[in-house]
Amino acid sequence: MRAAALLAPIALLALGPHLALWDLPETPFPTDPGSILLFCGAFVLGVVLHEGLHGLGHVRGEATWDDVRFGMHWKALTPFAQCTVPTRARAYRVALALPGLVLGIGPLALGVSTGIWLATFYGFLMLVAAAGDVLILWVLRGVPPRAWVQDHPQQVGCLVVARAESSSPAPVSEDDLPDDTTNGDELSFIHLLAL
Repeated sequence: MRAAALLAPIALLALGPHLALWDLPETPFPTDPGSILLFCGAFVLGVVLHEGLHGLGHVRGEATWDDVRFGMHWKALTPFAQCTVPTRARAYRVALALPGLVLGIGPLALGVSTGIWLATFYGFLMLVAAAGDVLILWVLRGVPPRAWVQDHPQQVGCLVVARAESSSPAPVSEDDLPDDTTNGDELSFIHLLAL
C-alpha cells in the first residue's frame, strides 16, 4: 500500500527528535506480560479511538451520527469510519486529520518533551495508523475548501462529488457508481472524481 512509503519519513520525524534528545532507554519496550498486555491494549484502544475521532470529525462538520458508518475492511484488516453523505472539503479534511493530531502528535509531543519513550513510540504508531489519512489529505490538497467530498461507498478513499458553489448534493451510493471492470483491485487506495 502507498501509505507504507510514509513509514520511513514518519519514523525519522517522530522518533529522531526523541533519540537525539534522550537516547533509547535501556529497555525500550515492555518485557513483562502485564506491561506487554497493557501496551497492546492501549494500541487496540487507540485504533478504536482513531475511527471514533474520524466519526466525531464528520459529525462536528456537517454530518450526523446516523450518517457515519463504522466497520472493517477484512481483506486489508483495516477498521473504518465512513461518512455516507457529502461534506465540505474543509470539514472532511478536519475529520481526516483529527486522529493523527490527537492520538499521534499529542503523545509524540508529550514523549519528546518529557523523555517518556513509550509515549513517543505510541505517538509514532498512531501516526503510522494515520498514514493513509495523510495520503488522502495530500491528494485533496488542490480541492477547494467548499467543494463537496464524500467517502467512497465501496473502497478506501473518497469522491469529490460537487463544486464549491453547489448546494448540498445527494449522497453517492454504490448504485450510482459506474461499473469499473478494468480495476480488479477492490481496495485501491484512492478514487477521486475530477470535476
